[in-house]
Amino acid sequence: MPGSEYIVDRSEVLRYLGYRGQEMSPELDALVDRLSERCRVCAKPRYLWRVFDLSCDAEGRPVLEESGVALRGVDIKKHLDGAVKCAVMAATLGFEVEREMMRLGRRSAVEELIFNAACTALIESVSDVCEREAADYARGLGLVTSFRYSPGYGDFPLEQQADVLGAVEARMRIGITLTDSMLMLPKKSVSALMGLYPAESGVKRGGTSCERCENREFCQYRKEGYGCGG
Repeated sequence: MPGSEYIVDRSEVLRYLGYRGQEMSPELDALVDRLSERCRVCAKPRYLWRVFDLSCDAEGRPVLEESGVALRGVDIKKHLDGAVKCAVMAATLGFEVEREMMRLGRRSAVEELIFNAACTALIESVSDVCEREAADYARGLGLVTSFRYSPGYGDFPLEQQADVLGAVEARMRIGITLTDSMLMLPKKSVSALMGLYPAESGVKRGGTSCERCENREFCQYRKEGYGCGG
């Protein structure tokens, strides 16, 4: 998990803050840089991924072999349509960023907001590194991967978060736990699935979930030429 590959992309931080080219004061500009660096220092990024063979159960649901997990919902079934394997990934920044965010929140709502945006940018960067590793593995098998798809997207139930994390032993291996409402702790964590497809399937690498997002027709990000990042 080479930390040099993880970045806090300033343009992404500003995007999460709702920046659309407005004029920024020198003080605010410097604060974004300072808190982005603070996020990078506090974070303890960890990730993991595992590839499962896919089968279908009697109801036609995709099943992660070796784990016995059947994935529920029409959207995840569509997402994995034609896939021969499935990569399950999880990533987290650790609890130190949570503690720092609480500390900043007691002092300044603005600092907390900026730090939160920086952490979101960083966990996306860590997830991208994890995704690239899985994609490299797939290429070695002559396969291509789809984009990340997470519990809670579309009708893929958030309740399956426990199944997904359990399949890769995320609690034991990188310390991700779940609340009763299936939200991950640490909060700056990501779980996702990617299909692995034959190269001739026509699946394109680097696609985004906009293509199948239920909000695509009225998404403000999409109207301005880019996605929300999932």
